[in-house]
Amino acid sequence: MTSDELVRIDYRLERLLWADPGEDQLDVWEARLQVDGLPDDDGDDVGREVSWCTVARATLFGMDPDRHAAVGEAPFDVADAHSSDAAYYYEHLFRVDGNMLPDVAEAFELASNRALFLHDVRVPEDHRRRGYGRLLAADAILTLAPLGTAVFAHPGPTDPNIGEDADVGRLRRETENTRFLASLGFLPFRDRLWTLDLSAAEGFETLTRLRRRP
Repeated sequence: MTSDELVRIDYRLERLLWADPGEDQLDVWEARLQVDGLPDDDGDDVGREVSWCTVARATLFGMDPDRHAAVGEAPFDVADAHSSDAAYYYEHLFRVDGNMLPDVAEAFELASNRALFLHDVRVPEDHRRRGYGRLLAADAILTLAPLGTAVFAHPGPTDPNIGEDADVGRLRRETENTRFLASLGFLPFRDRLWTLDLSAAEGFETLTRLRRRP
């Protein structure tokens, strides 16, 4: 990424099309980072129409058991109705009644019963190693996690039995993912979960720095 590169990020709240519109659903955010895909070689940008090119995408799950319970939904069922991944995340953070597990709550400076999960960040091969993934992840977390939200991530598949015949490739990807999470300020927690405490100055400052364009 260059200092004069035009950048924009947009967010879309996804809903399951087959689900009952009256049911409370899990917050699933799709974020997209775009840059100007047609730089002007002669440096004259006056009057040129910007051509946006998507260079990174991210998916984040927002979990708010208190909200789900308030509208009469079973908090775990809301996560389970979306996907097995969301159900896995939920059961490692919350009890069935929607209260955060004690050891999870103790890991954060501010008490919280909300969680944001950085589920996936995708950057095409020809756009990698330019900081796009970190920029998008940092902006998404700071945008979608209000103060008091616990932030988590998981470096690999929630079902470790998937792709047993390709363990070397899976472990390589997990190693890359842990390095990516560490660069964002995440720290290992337990059950292969990583945490990021935005109420701690170091975590917030790391994301704020990455959010700034170089």
